[in-house]
Amino acid sequence: MTSEISEAVDDDNAVRQALRAALRAVWSERPDLIGHGVCERAVVGALAMALASVVTEWDQGWRVDVEYNRWHPDGLDEVRQKFLPDFQTSERERLVLPDLIVHHPGHAGPEHNLLVLEAKKGDISPRARELDYLKLTGFLSVFQYRQAVFLEFDGRGGNPRLQWFAGDGPAPDPTQPAQEIVE
Repeated sequence: MTSEISEAVDDDNAVRQALRAALRAVWSERPDLIGHGVCERAVVGALAMALASVVTEWDQGWRVDVEYNRWHPDGLDEVRQKFLPDFQTSERERLVLPDLIVHHPGHAGPEHNLLVLEAKKGDISPRARELDYLKLTGFLSVFQYRQAVFLEFDGRGGNPRLQWFAGDGPAPDPTQPAQEIVE
């Protein structure tokens, strides 16, 4: 890895810019996904492909995965028990898989876990937002991701919104939409 590439990965702003650029690409190149209510997984899959083209330029070891389930079960249980104890009322709510991650597979720690993303489409309830915020907080803590972000979009062609998380800060207010509008 060259020093220029290493600096890009070490610069949290570069990671954020890469995600924003990938979102802009998907929103402009895939109106069939964005404006017609296509399911969240399809949109996240397109986002993963756009983001992968950037992060693999930094280092061929980086990989973007969607709904990744090859994690350590103990870590997933820790996220579920510590961060989601009040949300274990249904099988769907117990599922603790991130919608998208950027990582070096098979390695642990912040130098290998770059970004974790949760996404929601449509009219998002505060409870749904809170659940994803708690998951992201758990992924930051347990798996030591460098950055976590919540993506929300309306599924009708409106601009995507992002809410970034700091590892040591409080979670944002789930009654409010994500703060950053990506245009």
